[in-house]
Amino acid sequence: MTPPQPRRSYRILSAILRIFKKKPTIINLNETIKDQAIFVSNHSAASGPLTLSLYLPKLFVPWGIHDMCEGYATRWRYLYHVFYQQKLGFTKVRSFFIATGFALISKILYRAMQVIPTYVDMRLMETIRLSSEVIDSQTPILVFPEDSSDGYHEILRFYNPGFVYFSMQYHRKNEVDLPIYSVYYSKKDKAMIIDRPMYVQPLLAQGRTKEEIAELFKERANSLREELLLHLQQNG
Repeated sequence: MTPPQPRRSYRILSAILRIFKKKPTIINLNETIKDQAIFVSNHSAASGPLTLSLYLPKLFVPWGIHDMCEGYATRWRYLYHVFYQQKLGFTKVRSFFIATGFALISKILYRAMQVIPTYVDMRLMETIRLSSEVIDSQTPILVFPEDSSDGYHEILRFYNPGFVYFSMQYHRKNEVDLPIYSVYYSKKDKAMIIDRPMYVQPLLAQGRTKEEIAELFKERANSLREELLLHLQQNG
């Protein structure tokens, strides 16, 4: 399989968005980033996905909740009830107008980014299959694993272990332990940091569960936040 190429519509949209979305400070702790890899990042409210899609120094295919990959009514309900009110704390009126508008353009954006839908039931195996195809094509995937049921937090509280499970399944089938690069993005500071890779198999060999491994990645993300803030303070 050849690597996915950015669709023309996405290239055009990205070029337009970069006019209005300033490039953040990027601290990359790697000389190179492997093509077959997983990125895990905090969401940073509504800002993280857009910023990473524009400026992360590697073409990737993201995971996204399946509701946003379905029809207009499903997208609108998720945006109105869950994303804007529950997660971001917007009022009903504000949520209504933003959800109505974004539900219209989100289908174009999600298709252009080739978003892989995620599920919490047996359909997760389809997520695994599609993700494996992307990795096989020498393109990383990006996962936002934080639990945002009570909103988004600068200090992360919990990581869902789906990305660990995917890494385990990919290794079982292909005998490849995928590098996982943690990313922390600060909307407030307009900066991101990309960590050196960590690997799942050595952690499993220590007897850790996938939940414990996800917790390690969450703690590492919080440490990256501190490193990012310290770097910004020292460099003005």
